[in-house]
Amino acid sequence: MIAREQQWLQDWLIRQAGTSVNAESGRRHYPTAVRAESMIPKILAREASRQDKAARAAQAAGHRQSALRLYEMALRSYVEAQHNLFVESDWKRSLMQRAQACMDAIMALAAHGIERIDVPFDGKTLPGLLHDGRSERPLLLYMPGMDGTKETSSVGPLAALLRSRGFRVLSLDGPGQGAARVLNGVLLKPGAHARAITAALDHLQSLGVWDGEAAYLLGSSMGTRWGLEAAAADRRIRGLAIIHACFGDQRPLLYEAPPRFRKVMAYMAGIASEEEFADFIAATDLPVDLRVECPTFVGIGEFDPLTTVAEARTLMARTLRGPSALYVFEDAFHGGHDLDALCGLSAIEAATDWLADLARGRVPARGEFFLSAHGGVGIYSPRPLGSYPEGEDN
Repeated sequence: MIAREQQWLQDWLIRQAGTSVNAESGRRHYPTAVRAESMIPKILAREASRQDKAARAAQAAGHRQSALRLYEMALRSYVEAQHNLFVESDWKRSLMQRAQACMDAIMALAAHGIERIDVPFDGKTLPGLLHDGRSERPLLLYMPGMDGTKETSSVGPLAALLRSRGFRVLSLDGPGQGAARVLNGVLLKPGAHARAITAALDHLQSLGVWDGEAAYLLGSSMGTRWGLEAAAADRRIRGLAIIHACFGDQRPLLYEAPPRFRKVMAYMAGIASEEEFADFIAATDLPVDLRVECPTFVGIGEFDPLTTVAEARTLMARTLRGPSALYVFEDAFHGGHDLDALCGLSAIEAATDWLADLARGRVPARGEFFLSAHGGVGIYSPRPLGSYPEGEDN
């Protein structure tokens, strides 16, 4: 069984920090009733059911905004409940189906157009959500990480942060992610996300939704690794932003970080043994000759345990060939909510602003920058990264 020997440590982390991963942020993720990983599905499913009922009551009362908010809370609870079941089961599928029903309710209440898109892929389909898809806005594809889905993660079910910056948005469950894995059985395989993005662009073009000229891509967490692969493979991607860095050596993520990461990825790939898992990791390392030609925004926390600043600088020097910018957020870890280095903005907001400038024909900043958490005005007053950290080889 994957990571079984570390289960006691995972349960201790949940009791102490109220989260399974990224405890450095200090944000509790689970209700206090959760005392072990095995309790998460039951307690979150119970919470989701209550939120779901409250949403329907608010909707019946004509309280549209409250209904939208409650449906989103229920959706996120259902998704997180099933995410902590690491084997196939009727219960896991049922929880994901209930999450999809909440999304259907949100789509019916939303003030903008949202449509479901099923992208043909390897004889199955990848489910996506297309926001404002029939508009003439630039097209932005959002690629969540291994703990996110097309409705959750940084984008949210309404994609508000992305749409408000001038984009129409396709948010996709890629191979191994969300409903693509749980309901459609699409496994994570080496190189699969690059093929998935190309398939999604081809499908949008075949539907007459997109003219095939230019698209932009935003990848979060493990989506940074997959986003780099996709941008290198498909020249129709004219701009890339990657945040919550997870593109470096995978072994710290999977063998030094909390063991849930390993269990989630094993489920995504359909792997049952540690030996098979080790082979999979070796097969999914980014090749040293990977080349990304489009302009690229890279945002990384100074103390991100999943990718180091040194690895980000190597990426800039070795892989990124377009006019690219690396922003190091002082004192930040993995994740990017309410960052002091951004004066309270999130990494996704800064990254989407950068892509929006690019889509408007502006030349965005390029170089390596350090954003202080204790002075300046965030991304609007960067200083050169220079020798980082002073006197040390990071």
